[in-house]
Amino acid sequence: MIKPTTISTKMKLAGGLLSFVIIFIISLTVMMNQMSKKDSYIINIAGKQRMLSQKISKETFFIVHRHTNDFRELNTAVGLFESSLKDLLYGNDTKGIYAPQNERIKAKLEEVMALWLPFRSEVEALKSGIEEVRPDMEVLTPRIEKLLMLSDTVVQRMVKANLSNIHIDLSGRQRMLSQRMGLYVNRYLRLANAQDLLVFSDARALYNKTIKSFLDDPAVKNSPEVYAIVKENNAYWEEYIVYLEHVIAVENGINKHMAYVYEKNVQLLNAMDEAVWLYTAHSEAKNDMFLKFQYIALLVGLIIIVYAFVMSKEIIEHLEGFVQKAKELAHGDVSKFSTLPVTLSSNSEDELQEASSHISLFVHKVNLAMKDSEDALKKAENAVSQLQQLAEDVEDVIEDMGIDEHDKKTFDKNVNATEDIAIQSAENLIHVNRMLQKLKKSLNAMVDSSNQVDEKKDV
Repeated sequence: MIKPTTISTKMKLAGGLLSFVIIFIISLTVMMNQMSKKDSYIINIAGKQRMLSQKISKETFFIVHRHTNDFRELNTAVGLFESSLKDLLYGNDTKGIYAPQNERIKAKLEEVMALWLPFRSEVEALKSGIEEVRPDMEVLTPRIEKLLMLSDTVVQRMVKANLSNIHIDLSGRQRMLSQRMGLYVNRYLRLANAQDLLVFSDARALYNKTIKSFLDDPAVKNSPEVYAIVKENNAYWEEYIVYLEHVIAVENGINKHMAYVYEKNVQLLNAMDEAVWLYTAHSEAKNDMFLKFQYIALLVGLIIIVYAFVMSKEIIEHLEGFVQKAKELAHGDVSKFSTLPVTLSSNSEDELQEASSHISLFVHKVNLAMKDSEDALKKAENAVSQLQQLAEDVEDVIEDMGIDEHDKKTFDKNVNATEDIAIQSAENLIHVNRMLQKLKKSLNAMVDSSNQVDEKKDV
């Protein structure tokens, strides 16, 4: 792993990592809230399916036993259950419903769909049966009354024709049987009681046997009026019994559909209930996972904060070391740094290492300039001294040579000019040396000012 060596890189790294962690935690929290809302919405829809399964069963019961053809509530419940089930199983982006993200949930919804399809077919078949049988039931009572009227007419004509008491008794029983059949077929259609159907069947068989015996009875045949009404009664009876058998067959189908609905609605409810619990468990598992990620992110954030603290402490220590070196430079002998440059620890930041290197180079150059200036000053002083001595020697020689006053003045003038040049050069060198000394003092003052600022901060 490459370790950052500059202050800016270290600060950017710590700040970047901490920012990333903060953004990650915020993003994760927002995502958790959004997912929680979606999960709650989906769980609500799945939970509503349980209610709809029972509502469908309730509506079928009311329709059958209240003898109504109002299917509006039933159709609404069936349509909503099926559309919601498809949305849950296949997803619906428009409604914000995603497809199952868990194989167990998907398998359970497929199980619900497998139960629902035949369940819906049974409900539709029940509706068709009710729509078919209701018109027949409306004319059931008039048909029963007509059968009673014909049976009564047979009795009256047998009495008028002076047939035997046995004939009169049997024909009178037919009237009772017509009403008995009407009673128990109505009871069966309303209550679906198998015992009522058995009573009806016994009455039907007895009525049919009696009417057929009248058609074959010689006494009846010998009475044209009696035989004519018996034939009319029999013709209507055959039509009537076909009608009743159809009504009963349709009702039997309705009862079978009802039995299926009553039996399977519990299975449908249980399967849907399991799907809801799976949705709930999956949602809780996701929330637990998101919470774990949050805890991990917080831990990473704490680690980064500790790292930033340690890094800042390290940077401060290196800066203090740099300042200490500057103090040594300010209060010590500058000349020694020409051979001993300002150095920091090897793990110091690149900026501090570079600054110390520049300071060392600058100090070295200042020392070299001062040394050169001092050497030049000494040489200049020696040259002036030698010129002065030379001038004195020349004056002595001139005195001895007896040179006239005019030439002597000219010669002295030239010697003085040369001496002035030498003195002026020496003064220039002294001035340069003094400027370098001022530069050194300025550097020391700058360092002292920095020390005073640090001391104020410490206070």
